[in-house]
Amino acid sequence: MAKPVDLAFIGCGGITQSHLDQGLGSFPDVRFVGWCDINLEQAEARRAQVDGQGLVFDDPEKLLAETKPDAVYIMLPPFAHGPVEDLVLDHDLPFFVEKPVAIDVETAVRIHEAVKRKGLTTTVGFMNRYRDSVLRVRELVSRSMPVMMHGGWLGGGPEAYEGIWKWWVQKDQSGGQFLEQTVHTIDLARFLFGEVKSVYATPVRDRKDRPDFFTIEDASMVQLGFENGATGNLYSSCCTPAGGGISLDVWTTSMHARFDSWEHSVRIDEEEGTRTEIKGEENIFAREDRAFIDAVKSGSDEGLLCSYEDGLKSVQIACAADESMKTGKAIRDF
Repeated sequence: MAKPVDLAFIGCGGITQSHLDQGLGSFPDVRFVGWCDINLEQAEARRAQVDGQGLVFDDPEKLLAETKPDAVYIMLPPFAHGPVEDLVLDHDLPFFVEKPVAIDVETAVRIHEAVKRKGLTTTVGFMNRYRDSVLRVRELVSRSMPVMMHGGWLGGGPEAYEGIWKWWVQKDQSGGQFLEQTVHTIDLARFLFGEVKSVYATPVRDRKDRPDFFTIEDASMVQLGFENGATGNLYSSCCTPAGGGISLDVWTTSMHARFDSWEHSVRIDEEEGTRTEIKGEENIFAREDRAFIDAVKSGSDEGLLCSYEDGLKSVQIACAADESMKTGKAIRDF
């Protein structure tokens, strides 16, 4: 039997828990060798999820030196990216990094250049690329001309500012809702319609009474211009609890697709009158994790659907939107 892939995790919060719960924790060809988090209780909790496999650390450098993993999962909030990736790159290790890959373009560009230089297997946690619904719509888009899209993430925001919600509402730590959360829809926009050439964004603020540390926008609307001439309008809100949710409408010259909910179930209407419905997978993390583990084992990126460069480009779009909100101008050539 082939040697299992030894995995180490840097960041052991809720997203790591979800990856383990949805399948990674029971992959027969994976062995968990280390868990690292500034909150040791969280690291211990993730270790317990896999029957006590691996050692617990609060220092990523010690984690890598003592466990010598084959690959690393980097599961950190936006503001914490950079130093950990540098350390993993110094060890020439393949890595899976959760979105967004950084809070600023400069950090993401630097890491991307190092990944290219070293030729390492890496991927970014935009799990929606692996959904049957998304892959079907992408195929249909390729058969006609893309026209426009409209969608995003709507909600009422946190009720209590604890755990991730304490840093999530601080702009210098999360980058704002468009970068931290709606980045999933930014990635889908690129995956379906191609590259973006212009961004114009308007913010909405002061809709509700907030604590002083609440520095993100209450909402935003972001207009995208694609290189192929199509257009998109992506919204975010954390002050609209009624009628919220996740959605994306996509129109081409021959069809309309509507994605709904976190699972991205889709209803597709084609011009000849055909309607198709595809339910979104509940355990989608297992698909992207399977692709990453297979890539580490084979040394080939063939089955990976999201490169580090894709993560970089989503950060560039989000940061361009932030600049547009500050200046009131459309941003091009970013």
